[in-house]
Amino acid sequence: MRASAPPAPVDQEVALLDFVRRLRKFKDGRRAVHLRLSELRPYNRRDRHLRIVISTFDRLVVKYETAVFRMFNDDLVIICNGASIADIDHAVLHLRFLFRDDPMLKLEERGYLPFCDWFDLAHNYEGLLRLALSMVDERARHDAQAAAPHVAAKKRPPETPLDPTTLAVIESAIAQADLTTMILRQPICAVRIDHKPEPVFVENFTSIESLRQTLMPDVDLHANIWLFQHLTRFLDRRMIAHLAHNDDDMLRRAFSLNLNVATLLSPEFLEFDKIQNASKRSIIIELQLIDVFADLGGYFFARDFLRERGYRFCLDGVTHVSLPLVDRDRLGFDFVKVFWAADFGDHLNGIGGDQLTQAVQRIGPERLIMARCDSEKALEVGASLGILLYQGRLLDAMLARSMTPGRSIQGMAKALARQRAGSRA
Repeated sequence: MRASAPPAPVDQEVALLDFVRRLRKFKDGRRAVHLRLSELRPYNRRDRHLRIVISTFDRLVVKYETAVFRMFNDDLVIICNGASIADIDHAVLHLRFLFRDDPMLKLEERGYLPFCDWFDLAHNYEGLLRLALSMVDERARHDAQAAAPHVAAKKRPPETPLDPTTLAVIESAIAQADLTTMILRQPICAVRIDHKPEPVFVENFTSIESLRQTLMPDVDLHANIWLFQHLTRFLDRRMIAHLAHNDDDMLRRAFSLNLNVATLLSPEFLEFDKIQNASKRSIIIELQLIDVFADLGGYFFARDFLRERGYRFCLDGVTHVSLPLVDRDRLGFDFVKVFWAADFGDHLNGIGGDQLTQAVQRIGPERLIMARCDSEKALEVGASLGILLYQGRLLDAMLARSMTPGRSIQGMAKALARQRAGSRA
């Protein structure tokens, strides 16, 4: 008997947890996808929208053993038996098209929270179980807050959309704010046969969420994508001015800056360039894929000018789907940063695997950075492709704890050895 797509009764989170626990011995052939509909704008989460979303999976419900769970926050979790990634992704791509104008989908391209997470239960059952447990906990906290008789109900005021007037106020506040706590740093590491991550350089970027919470907690900074883009350019200039006028030991080591194309020829960046006494070859400029293609002429001009001054360039915001389309040599990037995702390994082993492998070899595995690594599986897959550079929470934890990875890293070392032996043959 095939599962249907039920509405959202109060026990959907408990039902999901119970269902996932019963699948512990029946994981093979099952895949799941978690859709973060709760991150969409409220006007895209009305009842009629959610009915359309759920109906999008009707074909899977009819053709395969499929369960669709709607969470209290409007997130969806779909679990299928026998369906391929392409079968499920057909429905997901349809939803991406329907909500293509939502800021959440646009910001996903800039490296923010993904629209969906994928789970192959044969390899990542525990990840789905953790998701189900977290949903039960979140629902319990939500219900407890709503039911507390001694707490006066407080309706959260609606966020004010970002407009030109508010943008001017934010820029004025940023100009006077201490950016120290808003500038985040994350190392890019080489992981070699000795099993230990070795930092190669450190990425610097501005935390948009810290900025919002500090300066304008009631303003929706993403309501207008063009004003938000203008804001990021202002933040770029403010950040490099901050770095230029602060005696920071980091500036004497290899580091990267995540910037907009328009920032590269700004007076602030040229001033920053003047005070750099160390070799510019220790500085890498990271540019977003979408920003580069939005202004190719500006990028080529800035690239040629700054390359002569010793800077190197990294293309950011690339996925395993878009990687085969990247011509690194023609664009003139020294590095390409590709995002790890839960379905990366499935894609590599699927019909698109040959294209992905060929793209890695064409770009050069030594020129690739596997980013957003949150599991040892990312390192295993990266090692099978010959990738040496990694970034993400897993590497942060390994450095912080001076820990060495487990058996999967041993597998990675063997894969690297095989890859190197093959290249010598």
